[in-house]
Amino acid sequence: MINSSINESDFKEYLELIQQGYSQRSACDVLSLSRSSVQRYIKKIGELSNSDVADTTVGTTVDGKVANKPRVLFYDIETTLAKSYHFQQWQVNLSQKQKIEESHLLSIAWCWNDGDVNGDILSQQEMLEHDDERLVLKLWCLLDNADIVIGHNLKRFDNKKANSYFLKYGLNPPSPYRTIDTLQIAKSKFALPFNNLDYIAEYLNVGRKISTDVQLWIDCDKGNQDALDLMLDYNKQDVVVLRDVYKRLLTWSNNNVNMNTYNDDRFSCTNCGSGKVEMITNKFVHTNTNKYLAYRCNDCGSVMRSSKSGEVSDKLVMVV
Repeated sequence: MINSSINESDFKEYLELIQQGYSQRSACDVLSLSRSSVQRYIKKIGELSNSDVADTTVGTTVDGKVANKPRVLFYDIETTLAKSYHFQQWQVNLSQKQKIEESHLLSIAWCWNDGDVNGDILSQQEMLEHDDERLVLKLWCLLDNADIVIGHNLKRFDNKKANSYFLKYGLNPPSPYRTIDTLQIAKSKFALPFNNLDYIAEYLNVGRKISTDVQLWIDCDKGNQDALDLMLDYNKQDVVVLRDVYKRLLTWSNNNVNMNTYNDDRFSCTNCGSGKVEMITNKFVHTNTNKYLAYRCNDCGSVMRSSKSGEVSDKLVMVV
C-alpha cells in the first residue's frame, strides 16, 4: 500500500536510500511512499539532504548588527543529450515523431553570495532510469530561497529550462526573485569578439572553465561514474568562473537590479549594496530635465546619482 503522508522518520530513510545511489522513484518504491508526498515534504521544509539550499549567512550578526543583505544565488545547470531519429547532420528540423528521448536535468551547481560552491548530480541509477525529479526539487528549493539569481545566459536557458522541469513535475513557481544575466551585461555594454563565459573569463584573467567535449555527455548518459564525477566538477567550476566574471562586470551594470533596496540604509551603492560611497567632485548626472549629484562606490567602482535634483538626498538611485 502506498503511503500518501510522510514524517521525519520516513524522510530520513528516504535520504539514506538517495545517498546510497537510489533514484527518487526507486527509493519511494522501496519505502512505499508516493512521490507527491515526498515532493510536498521537501517543499515544506525548504531543504534537502545537506541543508545547503538556504543561505545561512543572511541575517547573521556582524559587530552586533544584523547583516541585512539579499540572498544572492549564483547557479548553473547541465542537461543530458536529446536523442532523435534523423537522416542528416546539418540544419535538421526534427518533428515530434522523430524524438527518441528528451533532454533532462543532469546536474546543478550553486553558491550563495561569497560562500562555498556546492553541486549535485544524478546518481548512476537515476541516470539510467532518466529520473531527475530529486534534482529538480532541489533546484526548485534553491530558487525559492533566493532574492537575486545570477547566471550566464540565465534568462534564455537556465531559468526557462528550470521552469519547464517545474511544470513537468507539477511544482508551483518559486517565490519571486530578481535575475542578473552576465551574458546580457556583456552584450549590452561591450563589443567583445565572443560572449561565452569561458572567453570572458579568459579576457578578464579570472580563470577558465574545465575543457571537455560531447564525449563527456555521452559517457554520463551510459551511467559512467567517472564521467558523472567529472561533469559535477565541470559544473561547479562554471559557477566559480561565473561569480568571478560577475564581480568584474558589476561596476558597469547590474541588469537594473538595485541592491540598495535590500538595505535599511538607502544611501548605499545601487550595484553592490556597499555603504562606501562618496560624491564625485564637480560632477553631475544630467537628464533631459534635471541634473543630479554623482557618486561613486569605493568597493565596486560603479557610478550612481542622488534621488533629488541638484541636492544631497537620503538615498541613491541607478544611472540608467
